[in-house]
Amino acid sequence: MGFVRHARPAVFVLLAALAAPACHSSAGGDRHAAPRTLDEALHALTAGDPYARRRAVDALAAMGPSAAPAVERALDHPSPDVREQAVAVLGTFGEVALPALSRAARDERSVVRDRATSYLVAFGARAVPAFAAALDHPDHYVRENAVIALGGLGPDALPALRAALDDPDPRVRRFAVASLGRIGPDAVPVLREAHASAPVALRRDIERTLDLLQGAGGDGRV
Repeated sequence: MGFVRHARPAVFVLLAALAAPACHSSAGGDRHAAPRTLDEALHALTAGDPYARRRAVDALAAMGPSAAPAVERALDHPSPDVREQAVAVLGTFGEVALPALSRAARDERSVVRDRATSYLVAFGARAVPAFAAALDHPDHYVRENAVIALGGLGPDALPALRAALDDPDPRVRRFAVASLGRIGPDAVPVLREAHASAPVALRRDIERTLDLLQGAGGDGRV
């Protein structure tokens, strides 16, 4: 008791300082708790705090596919970071999210498109319509992304890739030839049919691809 009665003020200042962080941490824990409702999670998803967004992604993913329509609205957010995180949530919902992921695959920002594409290709041939729709996009980068993805989806992608051989952008056309080559011997008839009317540079790409397919066991004759 004597020590407390005669202690210097600095001792009390020190004790208060030691207690302060614990109080601050407790308050911060409440302020940054994981979202408990759909509205709270959506608010956190669109907030400026990246840590809040990460917690929102986990919370929304745990809510399951019923949250998909609400999460899809975040694809309209002006921030590409928010849109990418929305795609990260949608990618956990399975086939119910295909329309939203298809839309995200046409986003103007590559960070959003790439994330959506990574989920879409896991659906295999079921994702072909999503990428085929992207071939009408005015941004050639969106069309390039779609053509590259189609090359990994097998013979169901042949009609879309044949259409891409007539794209106005030469890079898209060249990627289409490369994707047809990835599909393999099933693409030979499409490449032969396109060869006759293709521009000179593209014709050479087609010939090289047919030669490679012939070496792989296909009939690569033009």
